[in-house]
Amino acid sequence: MPVAVRPGQGVYDPSGHGAALFAFFAGMAESEREYIREKSLEGQASARERGRHGGRPKVVDDDMATYARGLRAKGVPVPQIASKLVITSGKNKGEHPSVATDYRILAEGDDA
Repeated sequence: MPVAVRPGQGVYDPSGHGAALFAFFAGMAESEREYIREKSLEGQASARERGRHGGRPKVVDDDMATYARGLRAKGVPVPQIASKLVITSGKNKGEHPSVATDYRILAEGDDA
């Protein structure tokens, strides 16, 4: 025997109990988000106190940046500057930095 389904069954109605329940869950989600944010900031502060800093290690040291700026001042194109520089530490040791990295080095030098 087939089961009769009422028209509109399972459709969300934003009045009555549904609206109150939705508002409750929205409030709980917001408080959970704030809790996670506070705990993340506390963890970052704790790591900073222990001398740990997030992010990737720097590829370019001060000597390499000075050399790149000197080459640029002589009119050497940026792709050739990238081929002259060599990364001295990290997992990419012995490789050349990207042209984008060289542009960033040179832009930082212009700002200073």
